[in-house]
Amino acid sequence: MRTREPELLAYAERAMAEHPDEVALLIDLSQVPHIDDPAFFRVLIGRLQQRAQQLDAHRFDLADHRICFVVAAQAAASLDRAVASLSRLLVSHGRSSLDAQRFSLNGRPDQFLTLCRDLAAAVETRPDFNSEDDDGKALSAFLAIERNLASADISNLIREQPIVDFTNPRHPTPVAIEVFTSIRAVQDLYGVSLRRNPWLFDRVTEVLDQRMLFHLARERARSTRRLSINLHLSTVLSDPFEKFVLDPRFDWRRSLIFELSHMEMIDEPKRYAAAIARLEDMGATIAIDGIPWTSLAHMVDAPADIRLLKVEWAPALAGLDGAERNSVRECIEKIGRERVVLYHCPDADAVDTALALGVTTLQGWGVDERLERLHDAEVDAMTQRKPPEQSEPTPPATTSGWFNKTFGG
Repeated sequence: MRTREPELLAYAERAMAEHPDEVALLIDLSQVPHIDDPAFFRVLIGRLQQRAQQLDAHRFDLADHRICFVVAAQAAASLDRAVASLSRLLVSHGRSSLDAQRFSLNGRPDQFLTLCRDLAAAVETRPDFNSEDDDGKALSAFLAIERNLASADISNLIREQPIVDFTNPRHPTPVAIEVFTSIRAVQDLYGVSLRRNPWLFDRVTEVLDQRMLFHLARERARSTRRLSINLHLSTVLSDPFEKFVLDPRFDWRRSLIFELSHMEMIDEPKRYAAAIARLEDMGATIAIDGIPWTSLAHMVDAPADIRLLKVEWAPALAGLDGAERNSVRECIEKIGRERVVLYHCPDADAVDTALALGVTTLQGWGVDERLERLHDAEVDAMTQRKPPEQSEPTPPATTSGWFNKTFGG
């Protein structure tokens, strides 16, 4: 995504003469956990942008998840409050607060100008933030991908990962198989970085939602496995989704779990409620995906119609003290441990931590490895129990046999 350090520098250079009664607010989002997730970044910026537009603020997108708003001095306090409100929201969900610097272009133009020069110099030689990678290029990439995917078979882009119940750790049972399109595979196929441009990421993943529904109706109609898919709100509320649920080829009520993003719940609560209501009216099985573990307390009263609450693994879970661990366990028991899924478990230690916390339904590479080890152990045990086969006596070697083997005669 093209960033705007040169334009911000030019603005700062004119500030003393042309914009003395303005205030610049530089916001650094780089230290917020999961800010690399394009959907999350879009939601945070969207919250600020909504208020900034009301105040006629100038917006400058900068490298490394920074953004600068320049606003009239009399409106600066209102934008400050919007930043503080968003910061409190992040803290309430266990994330770090926002780092914001305020500059009066009337009182501190030199300090602001020095900062802008440093920002411009820092990206001057960085190929990942060059001036050619602008919004027009992103639009062109989207149109090309959309045109190609409109009739493409996406089977080669689809990946699967089991969601597994470890209530009996020695004999785990699958709850469902999550089916998803690989963003890395899409990027490799089209030679474009989706994660660097939140707008492009959203548009392409919406198209992939539609292709996934088509794939399920056409390729998975006879599948007996329980599948789980993650959808945008816009997809659930769209006409193509209604067409999908009316398709008689696929018994989706028996076969599908629909996952909706927790971040979209925070970003668009009214549309989220409409999507939940639509799925409930259809008798669908619903899951909420992407819940930070620090938000578990907020999910205790989640309606019973929401079958699964998918909580994202975080390394901090392994270091909880006694009181924190008990608090997490209490939330899980109130929600119902059969409803909580800890996903993105990266390794065996994460799986063990989850089980110790009382979470028994898990997903991730660590789960895949655990299943492989259990399978290998079962195969070894069966091999050891099986009586050795009586081998046939080896016939004496003959010259013709040796000749045929050696020379293919």
